[in-house]
Amino acid sequence: MKLVVVSDTHGSTEHLAAIRERHKEAYFFHCGDACYPIAEEPEFVYVKGNCDHDRTMPEERIMEQDGLVILQTHGDAYGVKQTGMRLRYKALEAGANLVLFGHTHVPTCVQDEGVLFLNPGSMRLPRSYPIATYAVLKGKKDRACITVEVTFHALDGTQQDGLGGTYQLQVVRGEDDLS
Repeated sequence: MKLVVVSDTHGSTEHLAAIRERHKEAYFFHCGDACYPIAEEPEFVYVKGNCDHDRTMPEERIMEQDGLVILQTHGDAYGVKQTGMRLRYKALEAGANLVLFGHTHVPTCVQDEGVLFLNPGSMRLPRSYPIATYAVLKGKKDRACITVEVTFHALDGTQQDGLGGTYQLQVVRGEDDLS
């Protein structure tokens, strides 16, 4: 299983085709503030950010696939710039073991109480990190556990040292399968 996560592109689509080409076998997620017509990049699973005006995008998604329960949101509705507590409560309420979010423009990967919280940073306006980034998750499922390797990349694909890591998530039983 391989997931590519982007966020906060703020109208810029110039690097998305290269990212899709670089990670052909992946599933693609956009965590809001796309600010372009999503029909231009239909390969992505979108949620609406505070700067998006496309009413067809949901505020959040909860999906169960390959042992993961993924909560995808932009994060503004949960006040992620002030605290992660409301998003954490939502993840626990949803039974999520993976949360994909944006809004802060800061690349983040933290595990708390069995839930992995991932913000890929911003592809257009990075904050608290010197360059624009996106994230790649590679998961390997064992009976009761998914080992997830998270790497962050510059727009040219260069892996960023010091960000990401390897995490163990408990498998959630389900019918859907990403692999």
